[in-house]
Amino acid sequence: MNKLKVLIVEDEILIAETIRLYLIEYGYDTSSICISYDEAIEKYHLDEPDLILLDIRLFGEKSGIDIAHYLNNQKNKPPYIFLTSQFDKRILDSAIQTLPFGYITKPFTKETLWTSIESAYKLYKQNGINAAIEVYDGKQVHLLTKEEILYIQSEHVYTRYILNNNSEILCRVSFQKCVDTLMRYNFIRCHRTFCVNPKYIKRWNKIEISMKNDQNIPISSSYKSSVLAVLLNELP
Repeated sequence: MNKLKVLIVEDEILIAETIRLYLIEYGYDTSSICISYDEAIEKYHLDEPDLILLDIRLFGEKSGIDIAHYLNNQKNKPPYIFLTSQFDKRILDSAIQTLPFGYITKPFTKETLWTSIESAYKLYKQNGINAAIEVYDGKQVHLLTKEEILYIQSEHVYTRYILNNNSEILCRVSFQKCVDTLMRYNFIRCHRTFCVNPKYIKRWNKIEISMKNDQNIPISSSYKSSVLAVLLNELP
């Protein structure tokens, strides 16, 4: 594997320095050590790391989960791995919903760290952020880019893809499976039956999103906090 530039986001300095030494020992380049949300976002843009090690609990009001939501809405986001000693199920569920490329619990060995980084980056490269999204309508496979998809909608056992060219594709694939795929491409699930491409959000408030095609899509209470975390960071 080529020498990776790794950004460390960890507010316990002793742990952060230990991680830095482990990475240097393996041949990685540690771009920076950050202890807060604001510092991490700044260093992310300045350093352009290949991978981010992201602690959930950070100095300040915002957490590593907030950073993950921010990264998920970037055009060319790097893979990130959560580091945590948290065992609160609600927090863990929130972290997992951001679809990290790995998850390491403290304390950990240097071998675990090295293996997790290599596995995460290999998965990231294999998935290919700009790879085509396959959508099967029962007769043929459509190869779409994320820019072609406005949003998807659940319709019983079907999933409807609403496209940027005003056409639609109806496929007999579970909505959850489609959502799992699109979340890798920074789509936002805002409702039990909707998942949207943030690039085509025209306006929004706390209860609904208006898309480029003037379709108003509701924001359900169960997804409101995670949706607003992304929208407040990224959209006007």
